Amino acid sequence: MEKILQTLNMCDFCTHEIKSCGAEPVRSQNVTVNNKSRLNSQEAVIACDKYESPVELLQKKFH
Repeated sequence: MEKILQTLNMCDFCTHEIKSCGAEPVRSQNVTVNNKSRLNSQEAVIACDKYESPVELLQKKFH
């Protein structure tokens, strides 16, 4: 039985604008999973060198 793995697009949760951030992301289409699994999206950004979490940004600002 094939497993379908859920992906989260990091850009949806990042404080940077996707068009102007200058990042070099790793997209799900470039990732190989084992032969019994597949990703549910080939368009998701799953790793990024410029990712900045809104939660971390708020923690830095208020602590």
